[in-house]
Amino acid sequence: MTISCLGKALLAGLVMVGGTAAAADPDIIAHRGGALLWPENSLYAFKQAQQMGVDYLEMDLQLTEDNELLVTHDADINPQFCTPAPGVGLVPKPVRALTLARSQQFDCGRASRSIYPDAEKRDDIRMPSLASVLEAFAGDRQRRFFIETKMPKPGAPGAPIDTTLYAAKLDQLIRKHGLEDRVILQSFDWRTLEAMRLLNPAVRTCPLAVPRHSSDYLGTLERLGATCIVLSAAETTAQQVRELQSAGVLVFSGVVDHQDDWAQALQLGYDAIFTNDPVGLDTFLRTHSAR
Repeated sequence: MTISCLGKALLAGLVMVGGTAAAADPDIIAHRGGALLWPENSLYAFKQAQQMGVDYLEMDLQLTEDNELLVTHDADINPQFCTPAPGVGLVPKPVRALTLARSQQFDCGRASRSIYPDAEKRDDIRMPSLASVLEAFAGDRQRRFFIETKMPKPGAPGAPIDTTLYAAKLDQLIRKHGLEDRVILQSFDWRTLEAMRLLNPAVRTCPLAVPRHSSDYLGTLERLGATCIVLSAAETTAQQVRELQSAGVLVFSGVVDHQDDWAQALQLGYDAIFTNDPVGLDTFLRTHSAR
């Protein structure tokens, strides 16, 4: 893939942005473990991302019927890429209506979501529990975790969820592995962030979709006791990113998968870049002397 004129112009401006050097070494966040490359939200994807050296493993959580934390994005088992394991008489249904054990009887690697058509296909890919993911990677001090709590829609099976219980289940695992300094909790449902703040203020929190609620980003974060924010290129400027960073806030990009967008993210000076293609981003950063 070649870089367009826009990308070249952005790269040419990386040395100085508004009189201040832009961030030259952003971290890489593997969105769903690298969903363009490997089966999303799987232990296999996380291990592949670990081997190629990403900084953050990003994952989604759903709460099962027996109140266990399952790593998966959708509130309902998605038949597009999850099918019952051979010999198992199950039909896809809401995660909240299945126990952890039953949820893990679906094979989610033989196909992929339509927006990730070229992701590697593999047999016997099960949705992992968060406990198993943290157990697998807790000893790797180079890896951090960006974990999103997902909620069922109002009126869906198992809704509403006790947000304090949700946060407490996560906090138990964080404390078990001593991960307070390596986990960032993100959510569109800010109640889980507030609950975590009360349970364990050492865990950094990151409210999603702040621009939908307020143009006062820093004021919103201070009100929530949060020190991280995700902002797309359309929602911020290089100066604003620097101001937030000066206030102790980690500023992450939106999910970007193309070279022009990576170049723009470098210009804006994010602390970390979200991508479904961590291998491509890593190559891009190395090529442009940013890693």
